[in-house]
Amino acid sequence: MATITGTAQNYWPQQSVKEMNGRTKNLADYAPERGVVLFVFWKTCCPNNITMLEELYEVWMEYDNDDMPVKIVLVSLDDQRSASRVRPIVSTNGWEWEVIMDKNGDLARLYHVIVPPQWIAFDKSGREIFRSKVTSGALDSSIYFDELITEINKTN
Repeated sequence: MATITGTAQNYWPQQSVKEMNGRTKNLADYAPERGVVLFVFWKTCCPNNITMLEELYEVWMEYDNDDMPVKIVLVSLDDQRSASRVRPIVSTNGWEWEVIMDKNGDLARLYHVIVPPQWIAFDKSGREIFRSKVTSGALDSSIYFDELITEINKTN
């Protein structure tokens, strides 16, 4: 008699990241209990990035956040010179999401992000399920967020 046991494969890399508040976490700590985590790569120096985040926040707020299948984490690609702008922009806009500071671009290299803004969504095992290069900001956030929700619904 053979016994078959299934184990979920873990795709999360062993990667440490630093949050905006200075805490260091493992990338796998962002794995959602259900749904997906959406890493939003952005920079403060680009008005298109800020517009995209403002629109994403509006779209995100329209959903029932208690039943939200998407956990959003901002990944700032600002370097040492511009990183001080991140906290004021996040707090001024009231964005309630966690923020990773990728000052050396380690996470961007890991996920092949060259030019922000880009979105990459992962399931709880760390498998990439959605990727999008947000182009103009105007209305793109709503369109891509709807595509992400559609993708999540397909996998459930």
